[in-house]
Amino acid sequence: MKKSKFIKLVGCIVIMLLIALAKKGHIHLPGHGNWENKNFEEAVVNYVSSLLINGEKVEFGNKFLCEDYKENDEVRFSANVIYYVVSRDGTKEKHIAHVVCNEDKDRIIEWKDITNN
Repeated sequence: MKKSKFIKLVGCIVIMLLIALAKKGHIHLPGHGNWENKNFEEAVVNYVSSLLINGEKVEFGNKFLCEDYKENDEVRFSANVIYYVVSRDGTKEKHIAHVVCNEDKDRIIEWKDITNN
């Protein structure tokens, strides 16, 4: 009886430590990367959408040359992105931009258009 209570207590402590570490960013729980990718795609689409004035829509294409780095003791993520501006008549225009965002990939810090095709 005492042994099972001890095992339950140790299990609870381990779970609490894992949760604390995950909240501090020292470990990532399963699915964490999926949320970051979704955040990044939404940030790109929202940024471009805010610049459009003729009722166009934005579609996220892809990201490449991705890099995590530190700047002023803050983690940054940079990537080149391909996105499409879709006109009202359905015509797609391909664009490429270099994007820098925060660690959680939900806020764009820097945007530089590279080209549009």
